[in-house]
Amino acid sequence: YPMKIYRCLKRYGLNILPQGFIDAERKIKKFRKYTIGYLHIDVLYAPKINKKRWYIFTCIDRVSKIAFVWVTDRKTKEMGERFLRKVLGFYPYPVHYILTDNGFEFCYDALPKGKRTKKVHPFTKLCRKYTIQHRRIKFRHPWTNGMVERFNGKVKKNVLKKYLFQDIGDLKEKLTAYINNYNDTVRLKGLGYKTTVDYLKTNFNYSIQRIVI
Repeated sequence: YPMKIYRCLKRYGLNILPQGFIDAERKIKKFRKYTIGYLHIDVLYAPKINKKRWYIFTCIDRVSKIAFVWVTDRKTKEMGERFLRKVLGFYPYPVHYILTDNGFEFCYDALPKGKRTKKVHPFTKLCRKYTIQHRRIKFRHPWTNGMVERFNGKVKKNVLKKYLFQDIGDLKEKLTAYINNYNDTVRLKGLGYKTTVDYLKTNFNYSIQRIVI
């Protein structure tokens, strides 16, 4: 039966995809081929320490998998901008794209109608300054920023759920140790079983500094 169907399609010239579909597929493949400088950014809620809430801003490069984090006691637009400045100071190469959710620390997109503003968000303003395309995921679709979500899962498992923190200094120390170890020593399958540092140096001739929070 499959052969009869194929012959029938061939007879009417339907066994070949229309050129429009072929061109569209080429564009999609081309769009997906990113180089270093595409960053995924998010925020994690850290456990309360002495009844005080802390937040962990996280960032990972789509290609090199180089990770960066920062701990703060506020999740505001000012903190979002400050984190981005730290990110741009940490990564040794130009950043071209950034993907975030629609949180207020990153954009004004989720503001209710009565509170919408024409002002430019500080995070957006900084992206424009450095010619970075700031992309946002669909509302209520956190899985579309899956790379940083998976990385956040590792941070939760290996740091946040693993220890009881005496104070904020203890959290920062253990978090920093984990991230530096992740960048320096963990061999990732997606990088041909190289560490992120080795992959970045071998493929792009860049080196990174160790993180100090």
